[in-house]
Amino acid sequence: MAEQSASPSSFRTLMEASAKSSKSRIVLSLDLPFHEENVDKLGQEAEKILRDTMEYACAVKFNFHLIGPLSLDELASLNEIIKQQGLPSIADLKLNDIDNTNRVATEYLWKAGFSAVIVNPFVGYNGGLDGVISRARELRKGVITLAYMSHKGASEGYGLVLNDGRTLFELFLDRANEWRADGIVVGSTQEDKIRFARKRIQPEIKIYSPGSGAQGGDPLASLKAGSDYIIVGRSIVESRNPREEASRWFRSLLPWTETH
Repeated sequence: MAEQSASPSSFRTLMEASAKSSKSRIVLSLDLPFHEENVDKLGQEAEKILRDTMEYACAVKFNFHLIGPLSLDELASLNEIIKQQGLPSIADLKLNDIDNTNRVATEYLWKAGFSAVIVNPFVGYNGGLDGVISRARELRKGVITLAYMSHKGASEGYGLVLNDGRTLFELFLDRANEWRADGIVVGSTQEDKIRFARKRIQPEIKIYSPGSGAQGGDPLASLKAGSDYIIVGRSIVESRNPREEASRWFRSLLPWTETH
């Protein structure tokens, strides 16, 4: 596939402005635990955590923990709170289907007020992610691609070697360059992969690193290796005092953010 032409991204600009004004590199991930009962109160709980912690973040990420059980109106209400704080919001669906399905899914996400979406480059461009990427550019939304996840079994997939000698990880980095992605996801448990990615991808492509805290990743080491943003979820949202925990994370990274 021919290399995609560069296009200004309001999402990328918004992320950089938010990180600067908040002095934070933390992307708050609202990964609330499963609610077997009182599911109707999930949105209220998410809102409370959001209001208590978002001053310490530069963006907020939603995964299936909320996108699955909440309605579009509930998601839109949370996104409006985030927008009023001046923060971007990211929908983490890891989209990996045919173009029609991906397009329909993202149209709902854009309607709910999300600023960006995370997609899986495995599905390919033509008939896979081409429509999502072109539509996102029309709307000046962001597209972040997976590159190497944070869980222990990540090497079973991302480490697979292709016929041309590249690993799947390296292919995904090259696709991020070709597609002019706004960012890539590389787990903070994979510092060597972060360093490798930073050298291989274009400088304007930002690295988002989940896996600190609950999965054992070191956020400061990840930043030093080349990550731009640290995604933090369970360590904050499942703590007894999310606000205090978010503040602790913020203060621990502040010396780095103030000098970089």
